[in-house]
Amino acid sequence: MTEEKAPVRVEISYKTVIFSTLFLIGLWFIIQIREIIILVFLSIILLSALLKPVEWLNSKGVPRVLSVLFVYILVIAFISTVIGIIVPPLISQTSDLVSRLPQIIETINDFLVFHQIPVEDFSQLIARQLQSFAGNLIAISKTIFSSIFLLLTILVFTFYLLLEWKKFVRLISSPFSGKSEKKISGIIIKVEKGLGKWVRGQLTLSVIVGVLIYIGLRILGIPYAVPLALVAGILEIVPIIGPIVSAIPAVLVGLTIAPVMGLAVAALFLIVQQLENNLIVPMVMSKVVGLQPPIIIIALLIGAKLAGIGGAFLAVPIIVVSKIIIQEILTEDQVLEDDLKED
Repeated sequence: MTEEKAPVRVEISYKTVIFSTLFLIGLWFIIQIREIIILVFLSIILLSALLKPVEWLNSKGVPRVLSVLFVYILVIAFISTVIGIIVPPLISQTSDLVSRLPQIIETINDFLVFHQIPVEDFSQLIARQLQSFAGNLIAISKTIFSSIFLLLTILVFTFYLLLEWKKFVRLISSPFSGKSEKKISGIIIKVEKGLGKWVRGQLTLSVIVGVLIYIGLRILGIPYAVPLALVAGILEIVPIIGPIVSAIPAVLVGLTIAPVMGLAVAALFLIVQQLENNLIVPMVMSKVVGLQPPIIIIALLIGAKLAGIGGAFLAVPIIVVSKIIIQEILTEDQVLEDDLKED
């Protein structure tokens, strides 16, 4: 007769139960406050862009509050100047486009019919798109107002972070003691510096894209090349949708000249976008943040897949922060291992 095997007993200690419960509660809490976490993360990204000039002014004897205010005034003045350069010619060109829109639609429609392209009446297609846009206008307005509120919140929070950055670092590291406290402070400072490099990389990308678009528009003979290139450079910071939105005013300006010119401008933006996605972004970011181009491409794709535009925007800085934290942990483990070997 075969002996019956005793049933396997699985014992779970009370410590495991407590740890699992606390872990699940912590995970639930993080999910509940994810918007606040993202807001803080965005504020730290903005802080990393502004901290160096604030620290420089402060080191020259300018009070901290005045240093922060001065940097904020410079940023606001720069944004206002850019808007002043971009908006007037775009309004003028848009009004010109609206007055010529029926003629442009008719020309495109005749072109499609002449070449027997199986597309429904172009004027009806445009009318339906305009109706759809008008129907979504309320939703678009709500999104714009919520984005403005979010931006103001980030600016205010970043203002206070710039004022009390050292105290903030001490506050985060205060629950720890000894070497652990110094380690946490070091990680926070390195994260800020890493994000600063990423911001500088984004600015470099904006300049490169803006210059490429300007050169292309000048070659095509498109008027208002400077403001249109500025729009393209500024919207470069918005992944996926930024290049598309920046192409719209340029294509409209091209359409006021000729339908073919509008198509040429669209082709220009498409070529620059492909160069940007497959060559410029990986090369610039790999040099600035020390990540290999394939990793950056994969991070952008995963971020876009998980959270759309916001995910693509935050993908690289999240990878940068994760890399710094993992390196610090591995370095600490290596040091402990070496100490044990010496003992």
